[in-house]
Amino acid sequence: MKTEFLKSFVAVVESKSFSVAAKRMFLSQPAISTHIKQLEEELGVQLLTRSTKNVHLTEAGLSFYPYAQRLILTESEAMFALHGRKNTLKGTVQISASSVPANYILPDFVSYMGNKYQDICFRIMEGDSSEVIKDVLHFDAEIGICGFSIQNKKCLYEELFSDDIVLITPKDPYFSQFSGRIQPEALPSLRFITREMGSGTGIAAHNLEHSLGLSDRNMNIVAQVDGTQLLKRTVAAGVGCAFISKLAAMDYVKAGKVLMFEFPEVNCKRSFYIVHHRERILDQAAAITLNELSEFCKKRNRKKEGPLS
Repeated sequence: MKTEFLKSFVAVVESKSFSVAAKRMFLSQPAISTHIKQLEEELGVQLLTRSTKNVHLTEAGLSFYPYAQRLILTESEAMFALHGRKNTLKGTVQISASSVPANYILPDFVSYMGNKYQDICFRIMEGDSSEVIKDVLHFDAEIGICGFSIQNKKCLYEELFSDDIVLITPKDPYFSQFSGRIQPEALPSLRFITREMGSGTGIAAHNLEHSLGLSDRNMNIVAQVDGTQLLKRTVAAGVGCAFISKLAAMDYVKAGKVLMFEFPEVNCKRSFYIVHHRERILDQAAAITLNELSEFCKKRNRKKEGPLS
């Protein structure tokens, strides 16, 4: 089994494109296709399926991919041990994140990493939390950041940070009269905008709604939207109210576009998690990113609680 075949296979999986993999490997696209074909013939299984727009792993490919990574990494470690080359940390790290961490954590984190590791590049994908977990399980992302965890023996989770769920409303005379405090019994009379299925914010908001005595039967839901930014814009336009992560709400609150209400009498906390595949061997750049992200969020949490020493 030739290492170049394995490298071509991993490149295609990571880029989801034969042409992009060819550019990355400095080979022709036919050469990449030949490598994959010969690897599949040697293994006696089909590893990849092609659609008109994408490339997907088969079940056999999903099983084989971590081993291909491990073999490549072993060769790299052996060459380093033999030749003692200077270990320059470089590479591209694929991160899939739900809307809140993608927009309110990762920009600062990437800037922070750029000051320490100038040769690490990041490819960031945004989706809802269920899509993030799917990206990790299908090896489309090395690291995921999501708003809930699921029971799956292939997923490893670590809690990164917590946030509160708050209610945002249009900034109009009706809501201004509440002076920052809405009683739970007043909520059924309001118009609500909700997040799409699969959203971690949507699940956390649903739990808060239940704690406040709201349900599908007594909530006046006028719209369901995909994404936090659209949710805020819809509220600011006067369509209705919405439960949202406080971290995501603060820019609109500070800009005076919406009003924010909290409910200290109930548990409004929600957690965000970092997730990676148990069987995936992270290269050095991804492993460093995983550790740095954890430390970055711990420092951020301490800063929220008090000044850093």
